[in-house]
Amino acid sequence: MIAHNHKSLCREAELYYYDFLCNESGGFVPESIVSHIEQCQYCLEQINQLEAELSQTDSPESEQGRVNSTVTTMLKLHFAYIGKPVTCNIVKPFLPTLLDQVLGIHIPTPIVTHLCDCQQCSEDLDTIQRLNLSRKQLCRLSQLFAEKSAGGGVSCMEAQNAIPSVVSMVFSETDLKALKHLCTCPVCRTLIYEERQKLCDSLSEDIQSSEFLCESVSASDFFDYVVPYGINPADDQYAKFRESFTSHVINCLKCLAKMQELHKAIYGICERAESGIITIYHVDESAKAQALKQPDVPYIGFPVRVGVSGLKDAEAESLSPTIGFGAALKQKVLGTNLKPLLKTGAVAAAVIFIAAALLLNIPTAKAVTLERIYEAIEKIKNVYISSFVPDKTEPTQEKWVSRTLNSYMTKTAERCVFYDITDKTVRIKHLDTDVVDIARLTAEDIAGIENKIIGSLGLVPFYDISNIPQGADWNRVTDQDSEFAAKGLEVYDLAWTETTYGGSAVLKKWRFFVSIKTNLPQKIEIYQLLPAEAEYVLMSFVTVEYLDDTKILSVIKEASF
Repeated sequence: MIAHNHKSLCREAELYYYDFLCNESGGFVPESIVSHIEQCQYCLEQINQLEAELSQTDSPESEQGRVNSTVTTMLKLHFAYIGKPVTCNIVKPFLPTLLDQVLGIHIPTPIVTHLCDCQQCSEDLDTIQRLNLSRKQLCRLSQLFAEKSAGGGVSCMEAQNAIPSVVSMVFSETDLKALKHLCTCPVCRTLIYEERQKLCDSLSEDIQSSEFLCESVSASDFFDYVVPYGINPADDQYAKFRESFTSHVINCLKCLAKMQELHKAIYGICERAESGIITIYHVDESAKAQALKQPDVPYIGFPVRVGVSGLKDAEAESLSPTIGFGAALKQKVLGTNLKPLLKTGAVAAAVIFIAAALLLNIPTAKAVTLERIYEAIEKIKNVYISSFVPDKTEPTQEKWVSRTLNSYMTKTAERCVFYDITDKTVRIKHLDTDVVDIARLTAEDIAGIENKIIGSLGLVPFYDISNIPQGADWNRVTDQDSEFAAKGLEVYDLAWTETTYGGSAVLKKWRFFVSIKTNLPQKIEIYQLLPAEAEYVLMSFVTVEYLDDTKILSVIKEASF
Protein backbone atom coordinates (compact mmCIF):
# COMPACT_ATOMS: atom_id res chain seq x y z
CA MET A 1 0.00 0.00 0.00
CA ILE A 2 1.09 3.57 -0.66
CA ALA A 3 1.66 5.62 2.48
CA HIS A 4 -0.53 8.71 2.54
CA ASN A 5 1.29 11.92 1.73
CA HIS A 6 -0.63 15.21 1.38
CA LYS A 7 1.96 16.31 -1.18
CA SER A 8 1.46 13.21 -3.34
CA LEU A 9 -1.31 12.29 -5.78
CA CYS A 10 -3.82 12.16 -2.90
CA ARG A 11 -4.54 15.86 -3.27
CA GLU A 12 -5.16 15.48 -6.97
CA ALA A 13 -7.21 12.32 -6.46
CA GLU A 14 -9.65 14.09 -4.13
CA LEU A 15 -11.26 15.74 -7.13
CA TYR A 16 -12.13 12.38 -8.68
CA TYR A 17 -13.52 10.47 -5.65
CA TYR A 18 -17.14 10.84 -6.73
CA ASP A 19 -16.50 9.77 -10.32
CA PHE A 20 -14.37 6.82 -9.20
CA LEU A 21 -17.14 5.66 -6.86
CA CYS A 22 -19.99 6.01 -9.37
CA ASN A 23 -17.95 4.31 -12.11
CA GLU A 24 -20.28 5.88 -14.66
CA SER A 25 -17.76 8.20 -16.27
CA GLY A 26 -14.43 6.48 -16.09
CA GLY A 27 -13.25 8.69 -18.91
CA PHE A 28 -13.14 11.60 -16.47
CA VAL A 29 -10.61 9.87 -14.21
CA PRO A 30 -7.02 9.72 -15.50
CA GLU A 31 -5.41 6.29 -15.45
CA SER A 32 -2.69 7.52 -13.10
CA ILE A 33 -5.38 8.58 -10.60
CA VAL A 34 -7.21 5.24 -10.87
CA SER A 35 -3.98 3.37 -10.24
CA HIS A 36 -3.17 5.58 -7.26
CA ILE A 37 -6.61 5.25 -5.65
CA GLU A 38 -6.61 1.45 -5.99
CA GLN A 39 -3.34 1.27 -4.04
CA CYS A 40 -3.79 4.10 -1.52
CA GLN A 41 -5.30 3.20 1.85
CA TYR A 42 -6.08 6.86 2.65
CA CYS A 43 -7.96 7.47 -0.61
CA LEU A 44 -9.90 4.22 -0.27
CA GLU A 45 -11.00 5.23 3.25
CA GLN A 46 -12.13 8.63 1.97
CA ILE A 47 -14.12 7.01 -0.84
CA ASN A 48 -15.78 4.65 1.65
CA GLN A 49 -16.80 7.69 3.71
CA LEU A 50 -18.22 9.36 0.60
CA GLU A 51 -20.19 6.20 -0.21
CA ALA A 52 -21.66 6.20 3.31
CA GLU A 53 -22.68 9.87 2.97
CA LEU A 54 -24.39 9.18 -0.35
CA SER A 55 -26.20 6.19 1.10
CA GLN A 56 -27.56 8.31 3.95
CA THR A 57 -28.63 11.07 1.56
CA ASP A 58 -30.55 8.64 -0.63
CA SER A 59 -32.48 7.12 2.27
CA PRO A 60 -36.06 8.52 2.30
CA GLU A 61 -36.59 7.10 5.78
CA SER A 62 -33.92 9.25 7.36
CA GLU A 63 -34.80 12.78 8.42
CA GLN A 64 -31.15 13.71 8.12
CA GLY A 65 -31.17 12.10 4.70
CA ARG A 66 -34.00 14.36 3.60
CA VAL A 67 -32.14 17.39 4.90
CA ASN A 68 -28.97 16.32 3.12
CA SER A 69 -30.91 15.80 -0.09
CA THR A 70 -32.44 19.26 0.12
CA VAL A 71 -29.03 20.82 0.73
CA THR A 72 -27.63 18.89 -2.22
CA THR A 73 -30.37 20.21 -4.49
CA MET A 74 -29.65 23.79 -3.44
CA LEU A 75 -25.96 23.22 -4.10
CA LYS A 76 -26.88 21.96 -7.56
CA LEU A 77 -28.74 25.22 -8.23
CA HIS A 78 -25.69 27.19 -7.10
CA PHE A 79 -23.13 25.20 -9.05
CA ALA A 80 -25.19 25.35 -12.25
CA TYR A 81 -23.49 28.73 -12.69
CA ILE A 82 -19.92 27.42 -12.81
CA GLY A 83 -18.15 29.24 -15.61
CA LYS A 84 -21.16 31.46 -16.32
CA PRO A 85 -21.63 35.19 -15.66
CA VAL A 86 -23.40 35.88 -12.33
CA THR A 87 -25.14 39.22 -11.86
CA CYS A 88 -27.23 40.76 -9.08
CA ASN A 89 -30.52 39.72 -10.67
CA ILE A 90 -29.35 36.11 -10.75
CA VAL A 91 -28.23 36.22 -7.10
CA LYS A 92 -31.32 38.00 -5.74
CA PRO A 93 -33.66 34.94 -5.52
CA PHE A 94 -30.93 33.01 -3.69
CA LEU A 95 -30.49 35.58 -0.92
CA PRO A 96 -33.30 34.39 1.43
CA THR A 97 -32.22 30.73 1.12
CA LEU A 98 -28.72 31.68 2.26
CA LEU A 99 -30.29 32.52 5.63
CA ASP A 100 -32.32 29.32 5.90
CA GLN A 101 -31.00 27.32 8.84
CA VAL A 102 -31.30 24.11 6.79
CA LEU A 103 -30.46 25.31 3.29
CA GLY A 104 -27.97 28.00 4.26
CA ILE A 105 -24.79 27.84 2.21
CA HIS A 106 -21.57 28.68 4.07
CA ILE A 107 -18.92 27.72 1.52
CA PRO A 108 -17.83 29.34 -1.76
CA THR A 109 -20.27 28.73 -4.60
CA PRO A 110 -20.84 30.81 -7.75
CA ILE A 111 -23.60 32.64 -5.85
CA VAL A 112 -21.74 33.12 -2.55
CA THR A 113 -18.56 34.38 -4.21
CA HIS A 114 -20.58 37.06 -6.02
CA LEU A 115 -21.56 38.39 -2.58
CA CYS A 116 -17.86 38.63 -1.66
CA ASP A 117 -17.30 41.08 -4.52
CA CYS A 118 -20.67 42.87 -4.73
CA GLN A 119 -21.34 45.24 -1.85
CA GLN A 120 -24.92 45.85 -3.00
CA CYS A 121 -25.93 42.18 -2.83
CA SER A 122 -24.09 41.77 0.46
CA GLU A 123 -26.03 44.70 1.94
CA ASP A 124 -29.31 43.22 0.66
CA LEU A 125 -28.46 39.97 2.43
CA ASP A 126 -27.78 41.87 5.66
CA THR A 127 -31.13 43.64 5.32
CA ILE A 128 -33.00 40.34 4.98
CA GLN A 129 -31.08 38.80 7.88
CA ARG A 130 -32.14 41.64 10.19
CA LEU A 131 -35.78 40.80 9.52
CA ASN A 132 -35.37 37.45 11.33
CA LEU A 133 -38.02 35.78 9.15
CA SER A 134 -39.30 32.24 9.56
CA ARG A 135 -38.32 29.53 7.11
CA LYS A 136 -41.67 29.70 5.31
CA GLN A 137 -41.38 33.46 5.00
CA LEU A 138 -37.86 33.17 3.59
CA CYS A 139 -39.13 30.68 1.03
CA ARG A 140 -41.96 32.98 -0.06
CA LEU A 141 -39.56 35.92 -0.27
CA SER A 142 -37.25 33.89 -2.45
CA GLN A 143 -40.12 33.07 -4.80
CA LEU A 144 -41.13 36.73 -4.89
CA PHE A 145 -37.59 37.75 -5.91
CA ALA A 146 -37.69 35.10 -8.65
CA GLU A 147 -40.80 36.59 -10.27
CA LYS A 148 -39.93 38.39 -13.49
CA SER A 149 -43.21 40.26 -14.05
CA ALA A 150 -46.50 41.09 -12.37
CA GLY A 151 -48.37 37.82 -11.92
CA GLY A 152 -51.68 36.53 -10.71
CA GLY A 153 -53.57 36.51 -13.99
CA VAL A 154 -55.39 39.76 -13.14
CA SER A 155 -55.05 43.32 -14.43
CA CYS A 156 -53.87 46.28 -12.38
CA MET A 157 -57.41 47.63 -12.28
CA GLU A 158 -58.78 44.37 -10.88
CA ALA A 159 -55.97 44.00 -8.35
CA GLN A 160 -56.26 47.60 -7.16
CA ASN A 161 -59.81 46.89 -5.98
CA ALA A 162 -58.15 44.80 -3.26
CA ILE A 163 -55.84 47.57 -2.00
CA PRO A 164 -58.22 48.77 0.77
CA SER A 165 -58.45 45.18 2.06
CA VAL A 166 -54.65 44.78 2.07
CA VAL A 167 -54.09 48.10 3.83
CA SER A 168 -56.73 47.22 6.46
CA MET A 169 -55.19 43.68 6.71
CA VAL A 170 -58.50 41.91 5.98
CA PHE A 171 -57.38 39.35 3.40
CA SER A 172 -60.72 37.55 3.50
CA GLU A 173 -62.06 40.25 1.19
CA THR A 174 -59.53 39.49 -1.56
CA ASP A 175 -57.97 36.41 -3.19
CA LEU A 176 -54.68 34.69 -4.00
CA LYS A 177 -54.36 36.07 -7.54
CA ALA A 178 -54.95 39.67 -6.52
CA LEU A 179 -52.43 39.42 -3.67
CA LYS A 180 -49.81 37.97 -5.99
CA HIS A 181 -50.30 40.80 -8.49
CA LEU A 182 -50.13 43.48 -5.80
CA CYS A 183 -46.79 42.08 -4.58
CA THR A 184 -45.19 41.74 -8.00
CA CYS A 185 -46.42 44.91 -9.71
CA PRO A 186 -44.27 47.98 -8.85
CA VAL A 187 -47.11 50.38 -9.64
CA CYS A 188 -49.67 48.60 -7.44
CA ARG A 189 -47.39 48.07 -4.47
CA THR A 190 -46.49 51.78 -4.60
CA LEU A 191 -50.20 52.56 -4.37
CA ILE A 192 -50.45 50.30 -1.30
CA TYR A 193 -47.60 52.19 0.34
CA GLU A 194 -49.29 55.52 -0.39
CA GLU A 195 -52.65 54.35 0.99
CA ARG A 196 -51.02 53.02 4.15
CA GLN A 197 -49.19 56.33 4.57
CA LYS A 198 -52.51 58.17 4.38
CA LEU A 199 -53.70 55.97 7.25
CA CYS A 200 -50.54 56.81 9.22
CA ASP A 201 -51.07 60.53 8.68
CA SER A 202 -54.60 60.28 10.07
CA LEU A 203 -53.52 58.70 13.38
CA SER A 204 -52.40 60.31 16.60
CA GLU A 205 -49.20 59.23 18.35
CA ASP A 206 -51.16 59.02 21.62
CA ILE A 207 -53.30 56.07 20.49
CA GLN A 208 -51.87 52.97 22.12
CA SER A 209 -53.10 49.60 23.34
CA SER A 210 -52.15 48.34 26.78
CA GLU A 211 -52.18 44.76 25.51
CA PHE A 212 -49.23 45.23 23.18
CA LEU A 213 -45.61 46.14 23.66
CA CYS A 214 -44.97 47.68 20.26
CA GLU A 215 -41.19 47.40 20.53
CA SER A 216 -41.53 43.62 20.82
CA VAL A 217 -43.42 43.31 17.52
CA SER A 218 -40.92 42.08 14.94
CA ALA A 219 -40.65 42.23 11.16
CA SER A 220 -41.77 38.61 10.93
CA ASP A 221 -45.07 39.60 12.62
CA PHE A 222 -45.69 42.26 9.95
CA PHE A 223 -44.32 40.29 7.02
CA ASP A 224 -47.54 38.59 5.87
CA TYR A 225 -49.35 41.93 5.69
CA VAL A 226 -46.58 43.69 3.79
CA VAL A 227 -45.74 40.70 1.57
CA PRO A 228 -48.94 38.65 1.17
CA TYR A 229 -47.32 36.87 -1.79
CA GLY A 230 -48.31 33.18 -1.68
CA ILE A 231 -51.08 33.63 0.92
CA ASN A 232 -54.41 32.14 -0.06
CA PRO A 233 -57.19 33.89 1.89
CA ALA A 234 -59.53 30.97 1.14
CA ASP A 235 -57.19 28.63 3.02
CA ASP A 236 -55.55 30.82 5.67
CA GLN A 237 -55.30 28.67 8.79
CA TYR A 238 -54.13 31.55 10.97
CA ALA A 239 -56.74 34.16 9.98
CA LYS A 240 -58.80 33.89 13.17
CA PHE A 241 -55.75 34.26 15.37
CA ARG A 242 -54.65 37.49 13.71
CA GLU A 243 -57.62 39.62 14.69
CA SER A 244 -56.26 40.88 18.01
CA PHE A 245 -52.94 41.74 16.36
CA THR A 246 -54.42 43.50 13.33
CA SER A 247 -56.97 45.42 15.41
CA HIS A 248 -54.04 46.91 17.32
CA VAL A 249 -51.78 47.59 14.34
CA ILE A 250 -54.45 49.33 12.25
CA ASN A 251 -54.77 51.96 15.03
CA CYS A 252 -51.12 52.20 16.05
CA LEU A 253 -48.94 54.79 14.33
CA LYS A 254 -45.75 53.19 15.63
CA CYS A 255 -46.59 49.76 14.20
CA LEU A 256 -47.81 51.14 10.87
CA ALA A 257 -44.56 53.09 10.56
CA LYS A 258 -42.68 49.82 11.04
CA MET A 259 -44.76 48.28 8.26
CA GLN A 260 -43.82 51.14 5.96
CA GLU A 261 -40.13 50.62 6.73
CA LEU A 262 -40.48 46.90 6.01
CA HIS A 263 -42.28 47.70 2.75
CA LYS A 264 -39.42 49.94 1.62
CA ALA A 265 -36.80 47.36 2.65
CA ILE A 266 -38.38 44.37 0.84
CA TYR A 267 -39.56 46.06 -2.33
CA GLY A 268 -36.43 48.19 -2.45
CA ILE A 269 -34.50 44.95 -2.98
CA CYS A 270 -37.04 43.82 -5.59
CA GLU A 271 -36.57 46.99 -7.60
CA ARG A 272 -32.83 47.38 -7.10
CA ALA A 273 -30.94 47.90 -10.36
CA GLU A 274 -27.84 45.91 -11.26
CA SER A 275 -24.72 47.05 -9.38
CA GLY A 276 -22.55 46.60 -12.45
CA ILE A 277 -20.56 43.77 -10.83
CA ILE A 278 -20.36 40.51 -12.76
CA THR A 279 -18.52 37.46 -11.44
CA ILE A 280 -17.51 34.21 -13.10
CA TYR A 281 -16.64 31.24 -10.90
CA HIS A 282 -14.00 28.76 -12.08
CA VAL A 283 -12.89 25.52 -10.47
CA ASP A 284 -9.11 25.41 -10.55
CA GLU A 285 -6.96 23.22 -8.33
CA SER A 286 -4.00 25.59 -8.67
CA ALA A 287 -6.12 28.37 -7.15
CA LYS A 288 -5.83 26.68 -3.74
CA ALA A 289 -2.11 27.40 -3.56
CA GLN A 290 -2.62 30.97 -4.71
CA ALA A 291 -5.33 31.55 -2.10
CA LEU A 292 -3.05 30.31 0.68
CA LYS A 293 -0.68 33.16 -0.15
CA GLN A 294 -3.55 35.64 0.24
CA PRO A 295 -5.13 35.11 3.71
CA ASP A 296 -7.83 37.70 3.04
CA VAL A 297 -9.33 35.63 0.22
CA PRO A 298 -12.78 34.47 1.51
CA TYR A 299 -12.59 31.10 -0.24
CA ILE A 300 -9.11 30.24 0.98
CA GLY A 301 -8.25 26.55 0.74
CA PHE A 302 -10.81 25.82 -2.00
CA PRO A 303 -9.98 25.07 -5.66
CA VAL A 304 -11.81 28.24 -6.68
CA ARG A 305 -10.86 31.18 -8.90
CA VAL A 306 -13.32 34.05 -9.43
CA GLY A 307 -13.14 36.61 -12.20
CA VAL A 308 -14.72 40.01 -11.52
CA SER A 309 -15.55 42.68 -14.06
CA GLY A 310 -17.86 45.64 -14.61
CA LEU A 311 -21.17 45.05 -16.36
CA LYS A 312 -21.86 47.11 -19.45
CA ASP A 313 -25.44 48.08 -20.32
CA ALA A 314 -25.41 45.99 -23.50
CA GLU A 315 -24.15 42.95 -21.62
CA ALA A 316 -26.81 43.38 -18.92
CA GLU A 317 -29.55 43.21 -21.55
CA SER A 318 -28.24 39.98 -23.03
CA LEU A 319 -27.63 38.04 -19.81
CA SER A 320 -30.25 35.60 -18.58
CA PRO A 321 -30.32 32.90 -15.87
CA THR A 322 -29.21 29.43 -16.94
CA ILE A 323 -31.92 27.73 -14.90
CA GLY A 324 -35.52 28.48 -13.99
CA PHE A 325 -34.78 29.10 -10.32
CA GLY A 326 -38.29 30.25 -9.40
CA ALA A 327 -39.85 27.10 -10.79
CA ALA A 328 -37.13 24.81 -9.44
CA LEU A 329 -37.55 26.18 -5.94
CA LYS A 330 -41.23 25.23 -5.91
CA GLN A 331 -40.60 21.60 -6.88
CA LYS A 332 -40.16 18.80 -4.38
CA VAL A 333 -36.50 17.92 -3.88
CA LEU A 334 -36.64 15.01 -1.46
CA GLY A 335 -35.68 12.38 -4.03
CA THR A 336 -32.63 14.15 -5.42
CA ASN A 337 -29.19 12.58 -5.11
CA LEU A 338 -25.74 13.60 -6.26
CA LYS A 339 -25.57 11.62 -9.51
CA PRO A 340 -27.11 14.29 -11.80
CA LEU A 341 -24.35 16.64 -10.67
CA LEU A 342 -21.91 14.60 -12.70
CA LYS A 343 -23.10 16.48 -15.77
CA THR A 344 -21.34 19.62 -14.50
CA GLY A 345 -18.00 17.82 -14.69
CA ALA A 346 -15.81 15.73 -12.45
CA VAL A 347 -14.19 18.65 -10.67
CA ALA A 348 -17.51 20.37 -10.00
CA ALA A 349 -18.97 17.16 -8.55
CA ALA A 350 -16.02 16.86 -6.21
CA VAL A 351 -16.38 20.48 -5.09
CA ILE A 352 -20.09 19.96 -4.42
CA PHE A 353 -19.40 16.90 -2.30
CA ILE A 354 -16.78 18.73 -0.29
CA ALA A 355 -19.23 21.61 0.11
CA ALA A 356 -22.04 19.33 1.27
CA ALA A 357 -19.78 17.63 3.77
CA LEU A 358 -18.80 21.01 5.21
CA LEU A 359 -22.39 22.20 5.35
CA LEU A 360 -23.66 19.16 7.16
CA ASN A 361 -20.90 19.22 9.75
CA ILE A 362 -20.56 22.91 10.63
CA PRO A 363 -20.57 23.22 14.42
CA THR A 364 -22.80 25.83 16.02
CA ALA A 365 -20.71 28.86 16.88
CA LYS A 366 -20.57 30.41 20.34
CA ALA A 367 -22.88 30.10 23.26
CA VAL A 368 -22.70 26.59 24.67
CA THR A 369 -24.95 27.74 27.50
CA LEU A 370 -27.42 29.13 24.99
CA GLU A 371 -27.56 25.74 23.31
CA ARG A 372 -28.49 24.19 26.64
CA ILE A 373 -31.21 26.79 27.15
CA TYR A 374 -32.71 26.03 23.73
CA GLU A 375 -32.54 22.29 24.43
CA ALA A 376 -34.18 22.75 27.85
CA ILE A 377 -37.02 24.83 26.38
CA GLU A 378 -37.79 22.03 23.93
CA LYS A 379 -38.37 19.68 26.89
CA ILE A 380 -40.75 21.94 28.83
CA LYS A 381 -44.08 20.28 29.68
CA ASN A 382 -46.06 23.06 31.39
CA VAL A 383 -45.15 26.70 31.83
CA TYR A 384 -46.63 29.96 33.15
CA ILE A 385 -45.23 33.17 31.68
CA SER A 386 -46.18 36.63 32.93
CA SER A 387 -45.13 39.78 31.05
CA PHE A 388 -44.55 43.14 32.73
CA VAL A 389 -43.55 46.68 31.84
CA PRO A 390 -41.40 48.72 34.25
CA ASP A 391 -43.12 50.47 37.14
CA LYS A 392 -46.23 48.29 36.83
CA THR A 393 -47.06 45.64 39.41
CA GLU A 394 -49.73 43.90 37.35
CA PRO A 395 -48.73 41.85 34.29
CA THR A 396 -49.76 43.13 30.86
CA GLN A 397 -50.29 39.52 29.79
CA GLU A 398 -50.27 36.09 31.40
CA LYS A 399 -49.83 32.88 29.47
CA TRP A 400 -50.22 29.22 30.47
CA VAL A 401 -48.97 26.57 28.05
CA SER A 402 -49.34 22.83 28.55
CA ARG A 403 -47.71 20.50 26.07
CA THR A 404 -48.92 17.45 27.96
CA LEU A 405 -52.56 18.60 28.07
CA ASN A 406 -52.54 20.24 24.62
CA SER A 407 -53.89 23.50 26.00
CA TYR A 408 -53.02 27.18 25.69
CA MET A 409 -54.48 29.99 27.81
CA THR A 410 -53.86 33.75 27.79
CA LYS A 411 -55.14 36.49 30.06
CA THR A 412 -55.11 40.28 29.72
CA ALA A 413 -56.97 43.00 31.60
CA GLU A 414 -60.00 42.55 29.33
CA ARG A 415 -60.38 38.84 28.76
CA CYS A 416 -59.16 35.30 29.29
CA VAL A 417 -58.93 32.90 26.34
CA PHE A 418 -58.56 29.13 26.70
CA TYR A 419 -57.74 26.87 23.74
CA ASP A 420 -58.31 23.16 24.34
CA ILE A 421 -56.93 21.14 21.43
CA THR A 422 -58.07 17.82 22.88
CA ASP A 423 -61.64 19.07 23.19
CA LYS A 424 -61.31 21.14 19.98
CA THR A 425 -62.87 24.22 21.60
CA VAL A 426 -61.96 27.80 22.42
CA ARG A 427 -63.52 29.57 25.40
CA ILE A 428 -63.37 33.36 25.74
CA LYS A 429 -64.24 34.84 29.11
CA HIS A 430 -64.95 38.59 29.18
CA LEU A 431 -63.65 39.68 32.56
CA ASP A 432 -65.91 42.71 32.90
CA THR A 433 -69.08 40.59 32.60
CA ASP A 434 -67.83 37.02 33.30
CA VAL A 435 -69.67 35.97 30.13
CA VAL A 436 -68.02 32.99 28.41
CA ASP A 437 -68.24 32.49 24.63
CA ILE A 438 -67.56 28.97 23.34
CA ALA A 439 -66.69 27.99 19.77
CA ARG A 440 -65.42 24.91 17.96
CA LEU A 441 -61.84 24.85 16.69
CA THR A 442 -61.35 23.94 13.05
CA ALA A 443 -58.39 21.91 11.83
CA GLU A 444 -56.74 25.16 10.75
CA ASP A 445 -57.36 26.69 14.20
CA ILE A 446 -55.75 23.70 15.87
CA ALA A 447 -52.71 23.89 13.61
CA GLY A 448 -52.20 27.53 14.58
CA ILE A 449 -52.39 26.84 18.31
CA GLU A 450 -50.14 23.79 18.07
CA ASN A 451 -47.54 26.00 16.41
CA LYS A 452 -47.61 28.28 19.46
CA ILE A 453 -47.39 25.36 21.87
CA ILE A 454 -44.38 23.69 20.24
CA GLY A 455 -42.49 26.93 19.54
CA SER A 456 -39.88 28.68 21.64
CA LEU A 457 -42.66 30.24 23.80
CA GLY A 458 -41.05 33.68 23.56
CA LEU A 459 -38.40 32.69 26.10
CA VAL A 460 -35.58 33.43 23.65
CA PRO A 461 -35.35 36.31 21.15
CA PHE A 462 -34.64 34.07 18.15
CA TYR A 463 -36.75 31.08 17.12
CA ASP A 464 -33.68 28.94 16.44
CA ILE A 465 -30.16 29.32 17.79
CA SER A 466 -28.81 29.45 14.23
CA ASN A 467 -30.76 32.69 13.70
CA ILE A 468 -28.63 34.56 16.24
CA PRO A 469 -26.75 37.23 14.25
CA GLN A 470 -23.01 37.16 13.83
CA GLY A 471 -21.23 39.37 16.33
CA ALA A 472 -23.75 38.70 19.11
CA ASP A 473 -22.18 38.41 22.57
CA TRP A 474 -23.15 35.87 25.21
CA ASN A 475 -21.55 36.71 28.55
CA ARG A 476 -22.03 35.78 32.15
CA VAL A 477 -22.86 38.69 34.47
CA THR A 478 -20.52 37.86 37.34
CA ASP A 479 -21.16 40.96 39.44
CA GLN A 480 -24.57 39.55 40.37
CA ASP A 481 -23.28 36.12 41.46
CA SER A 482 -23.54 36.80 45.19
CA GLU A 483 -27.18 37.84 44.92
CA PHE A 484 -28.42 34.91 42.84
CA ALA A 485 -26.02 32.02 43.59
CA ALA A 486 -27.94 31.15 46.77
CA LYS A 487 -31.08 30.78 44.62
CA GLY A 488 -29.32 28.39 42.27
CA LEU A 489 -29.25 30.94 39.45
CA GLU A 490 -26.64 32.34 37.09
CA VAL A 491 -27.13 35.54 35.09
CA TYR A 492 -26.22 35.85 31.41
CA ASP A 493 -26.55 38.62 28.81
CA LEU A 494 -27.20 38.08 25.13
CA ALA A 495 -26.42 41.35 23.31
CA TRP A 496 -26.56 42.11 19.60
CA THR A 497 -26.95 45.00 17.19
CA GLU A 498 -30.19 45.23 15.24
CA THR A 499 -30.52 47.61 12.31
CA THR A 500 -33.98 48.95 11.61
CA TYR A 501 -35.39 48.93 8.10
CA GLY A 502 -34.62 52.63 7.95
CA GLY A 503 -30.90 51.96 8.55
CA SER A 504 -30.45 53.12 12.16
CA ALA A 505 -28.70 50.81 14.62
CA VAL A 506 -30.35 49.68 17.86
CA LEU A 507 -28.46 47.71 20.51
CA LYS A 508 -30.56 44.93 22.01
CA LYS A 509 -29.94 42.92 25.15
CA TRP A 510 -31.78 40.08 26.86
CA ARG A 511 -30.71 39.23 30.40
CA PHE A 512 -31.41 35.65 31.46
CA PHE A 513 -31.64 34.49 35.07
CA VAL A 514 -31.01 30.79 34.53
CA SER A 515 -31.42 27.82 36.86
CA ILE A 516 -28.08 26.02 37.19
CA LYS A 517 -29.92 22.73 37.69
CA THR A 518 -32.36 22.83 34.75
CA ASN A 519 -30.78 25.39 32.34
CA LEU A 520 -34.21 27.05 32.18
CA PRO A 521 -34.73 30.82 32.54
CA GLN A 522 -36.64 31.92 35.65
CA LYS A 523 -36.74 35.58 34.64
CA ILE A 524 -35.87 37.47 31.46
CA GLU A 525 -35.24 41.22 31.21
CA ILE A 526 -35.41 42.92 27.80
CA TYR A 527 -33.31 46.03 27.20
CA GLN A 528 -32.42 48.28 24.30
CA LEU A 529 -29.98 51.11 23.73
CA LEU A 530 -30.95 53.80 21.24
CA PRO A 531 -28.33 56.06 19.58
CA ALA A 532 -29.39 59.10 21.61
CA GLU A 533 -29.23 57.25 24.96
CA ALA A 534 -26.23 56.74 27.22
CA GLU A 535 -27.15 53.32 28.63
CA TYR A 536 -29.51 50.41 28.15
CA VAL A 537 -33.14 50.98 29.08
CA LEU A 538 -35.33 48.21 30.51
CA MET A 539 -38.28 47.86 28.15
CA SER A 540 -40.06 44.87 29.68
CA PHE A 541 -39.48 41.66 31.60
CA VAL A 542 -41.09 38.26 32.08
CA THR A 543 -41.16 35.82 34.96
CA VAL A 544 -41.43 32.10 34.33
CA GLU A 545 -42.76 29.21 36.39
CA TYR A 546 -42.62 25.55 35.38
CA LEU A 547 -45.72 23.66 36.51
CA ASP A 548 -46.98 20.10 36.70
CA ASP A 549 -50.26 18.89 35.19
CA THR A 550 -52.10 19.20 38.49
CA LYS A 551 -51.23 22.88 38.83
CA ILE A 552 -52.26 23.63 35.23
CA LEU A 553 -55.61 21.91 35.77
CA SER A 554 -56.09 23.91 38.95
CA VAL A 555 -55.44 27.20 37.10
CA ILE A 556 -57.95 26.27 34.41
CA LYS A 557 -60.55 25.43 37.04
CA GLU A 558 -59.98 28.71 38.87
CA ALA A 559 -60.53 30.55 35.58
CA SER A 560 -64.00 28.92 35.43
CA PHE A 561 -63.14 26.92 32.32
